[in-house]
Amino acid sequence: MDFSTKVPEEKNKSVFGAVFLVSCALLLCAAGCQNTYGDQSESAQTPIAVAASNTESAVAASDGASESAPSSTAPYTVECGNTDDAGESFCYVDGDTYIGWRTFHGFCHVCHAQDAVGSTFAPNLLDRMHTMDFELFVDRTANGYTGQVGVMPPWKDNPNVSKRYKELYAYLKARADGALPPGRPKKKP
Repeated sequence: MDFSTKVPEEKNKSVFGAVFLVSCALLLCAAGCQNTYGDQSESAQTPIAVAASNTESAVAASDGASESAPSSTAPYTVECGNTDDAGESFCYVDGDTYIGWRTFHGFCHVCHAQDAVGSTFAPNLLDRMHTMDFELFVDRTANGYTGQVGVMPPWKDNPNVSKRYKELYAYLKARADGALPPGRPKKKP
């Protein structure tokens, strides 16, 4: 085999450019995501406050109305046990939870892996959601978070994420609570 054949200059540049772009994307993600191991913070002792994500509670609190006792209402609706024509089982979810799934798998899964189970450089969010209330979730997502090795970048300037905090929280809580199994849910008609 003769390896002395020259690659045309333009093709060589385009291959180099593609490799360079992929390498940069991987480095940015690795540098911009939080370490999976060992970063315990004061939030680890914070009790779960699911009611904070309840839309009515948040609206009442912002209108200056007196805040009622925390509700046990989950920020999601999940109905599993359905089967399609091929015999495959699936879950129906409410619109917000479905948008949260789409947003997560459009932006967050690159570091936190499919279904939020974590990767070698970003934590398993299912474990983290047990110690994170809605306000802390929004703060960490909007402003980023520094772990022992890496950091999660802030998402407040990306409207595709920053307008979907409630939906992301609903999806991640449903996964963390065990109500929603891995995989693509279906939006309830």
